[in-house]
Amino acid sequence: MPVKKETTKKRTVKKESPAVKKTIKPDLKDFLEEVEKKAYELYQERIKSGVASDDISDWFKAEKEIKEKYKL
Repeated sequence: MPVKKETTKKRTVKKESPAVKKTIKPDLKDFLEEVEKKAYELYQERIKSGVASDDISDWFKAEKEIKEKYKL
């Protein structure tokens, strides 16, 4: 009877594409400082343009932008 050959699977190493960038996640203190700075910038822009809103909206928008920046 013929003997079956055992097949081996090739191992492939996944390489990250050059488009994929590793982002360093900030610690909480740095994250909050960055959100605070961005929220203040949004507030100033809003006041100059005369758009009606509030500081909470500025904060949430800033937080969202910073989270996207760090892919959180």
